[in-house]
Amino acid sequence: MNKKGIRAIEKFTQLGTADVHIHTVNSDGRPTVPEVLDYVENQTNLDVIAICDHDTMAGAFEAEKLVKEKKYSFDLVLGEEITSIQGHLLGLFLKEPIEANLDAAEVIKRVHAQGGLVVSCHPFEQSRWNNRDRPMMNGIGLKTLMRVGKDLDGIEVINATPTLGDENIRAALINETILQAELGNSDAHILEAIGKGYTLFEGETAAEFRKAIETHQTRAMSDKWTILAIIKYAFFFIPRGLRILWDTVLHGRTKKVE
Repeated sequence: MNKKGIRAIEKFTQLGTADVHIHTVNSDGRPTVPEVLDYVENQTNLDVIAICDHDTMAGAFEAEKLVKEKKYSFDLVLGEEITSIQGHLLGLFLKEPIEANLDAAEVIKRVHAQGGLVVSCHPFEQSRWNNRDRPMMNGIGLKTLMRVGKDLDGIEVINATPTLGDENIRAALINETILQAELGNSDAHILEAIGKGYTLFEGETAAEFRKAIETHQTRAMSDKWTILAIIKYAFFFIPRGLRILWDTVLHGRTKKVE
């Protein structure tokens, strides 16, 4: 089915759309928080978003203030992409940041203690490259996923990063065993990537989105990349890629997480 047909079904069935994995200049993204909010408002049909920067909620708290002031038409979830020892986890519906470099099980425990939800993002992406200035895209891996899977609230089975096709398939297949809510997200680092991966849910509010996760009533979806958006993404990552290559030459590759 084409994009127009999918959007028509979403509207007819009153399904909402959420993208809860967006980065800003507060970690390793290009856009500012105001730029993200304005883009979501004017260029997407998203009902719920979350800014989940790496190991900081500065962007999320800034967005919270702006959403209240400007009364955007979408809901905001406070979130963070948390670096555990084994890899990255999304904390959603948070009140305060979670400390980095804890065991994944401890991260899950602390998020739940705040009343938040935990999603394993890009669980099968394991970069061996080294970058001491910026966090790499590392998931928690199969071994950890099976160990803590029952305590997760969701699995990111669609990450819209163009290179993660095989990893998304593996995540979807493993989730057939773990049986957690499936999420689609953009993992956007530029504006044009926002909404390229998204989650369908019944309703349109953040509260309804949360209920859909908790009851496993979500559907991960993806949208097509335009040539222009891919070119912009490539130009965004080329300088970073060169720095990563040089850092890897100097310091060696990182250890693979199982």
